Amino acid sequence: MQGLVFYDDGHGHFGPMTDLRSAVDLRSGILTTAQRLSRHLGLPMIGMIVPKSIEGVVAAAHPGVAVNLAPEGDGPFLVLNARLLEVPAGVAPALGTALVDADDDSIVLALLDRSSLRALIERRSLPADVTPSTSANLPLARAAWDIFATAGSRIASDLKLMASEVGLLIDPRDRGATVLGDHPVQVSDAAVIDPGVVFDAREGAIFIGPHVHLGIHAVFHGPCAVLEKTRIADHATIKANTVIGPHCRIGGEVGGTVFQGFANKSHDGHLGDSWIGSWANLGASTVNSNLLNTYGEVMMKLTPDGPRIRSGRQFLGCVIGDHAKTAIGTRIMTGTAIGTGAMVATSTPPPTTTPAFAWLTDDGTRAYRFEKFIDVARTVMSRREIPLQAAVEDRLRVLHAEATAEVGS
Repeated sequence: MQGLVFYDDGHGHFGPMTDLRSAVDLRSGILTTAQRLSRHLGLPMIGMIVPKSIEGVVAAAHPGVAVNLAPEGDGPFLVLNARLLEVPAGVAPALGTALVDADDDSIVLALLDRSSLRALIERRSLPADVTPSTSANLPLARAAWDIFATAGSRIASDLKLMASEVGLLIDPRDRGATVLGDHPVQVSDAAVIDPGVVFDAREGAIFIGPHVHLGIHAVFHGPCAVLEKTRIADHATIKANTVIGPHCRIGGEVGGTVFQGFANKSHDGHLGDSWIGSWANLGASTVNSNLLNTYGEVMMKLTPDGPRIRSGRQFLGCVIGDHAKTAIGTRIMTGTAIGTGAMVATSTPPPTTTPAFAWLTDDGTRAYRFEKFIDVARTVMSRREIPLQAAVEDRLRVLHAEATAEVGS
């Protein structure tokens, strides 16, 4: 088998989180889905089939990977749906066969030769010479909470997949930390642990990556993970089922939440059962609700033009897109989605579906001027020494144009 080709069919409801990336690049545990499945199968990712709208940003994020092109070689190529969170047990497709989801006919996985793969890329459907079989209850993500709300359950298994990559580890007790419980506590030798740090591993594993700085009296409840070059503030409480991606600044009380990476929540304030995109910044004392006063099921509308979806969940906070920002004291209600590039600076909670590039103040809502937005984005990214790629800027410009009519000028 030559390698993996991920097929992003554009289905599912992930709100702003797939504006600038493929579904396979979403952080669904310590690892992204692409990283997990590649390690699990022991095969490199050599190709991606994605919607045309994100082709440029995906190609820029994955140099050397064939995007919407057939990779070199004759194959065979294992095609996996980008929403497939884990490989179904006992499935070993023969060449020229495919597994299809019984609920909506999504292509879940297929083993294809080069000719059939090229036909799939061109038609976005299985060619006639591929034999499908159907199966139900497959681990396909269909909405945002299928990914971020289950990420904590994959921390332990991701650690096993990463066993050869984590580098030198230490016993945090040797640096003055308190450790409770029997689950693994893996802390990089390159992490900085300030006095009074507590690792509570009674309910799950804890991972602290390289060059992470853990502030004075910070507390970590497993399962949780903090990835490289992240700073955790003094007295922060990181609760179970939280994954904090690389290069973040995190303070206050955070639980059941996934940060894609390169985001800031530096100050006090509760954030629960939520998903935060890259380059987002939550102002001091920003807080969210993750439970209705009725204790009922949370429904959520992830985009202005999308459906209102039953989540099947009692605890569900917010989904905040890349480059979005909140002002000090922002209150975010249960089941809120804030679009890419939005700026929330109101004394009342924002709408539960806030469009991309909306500029909200107490005087009303208008569109964030693109040139002002992109200048801020460049400034923010330069602080992490990350350049704004031309493909990302082009995609942001298109998203802004699409959102302007909805937000108003």
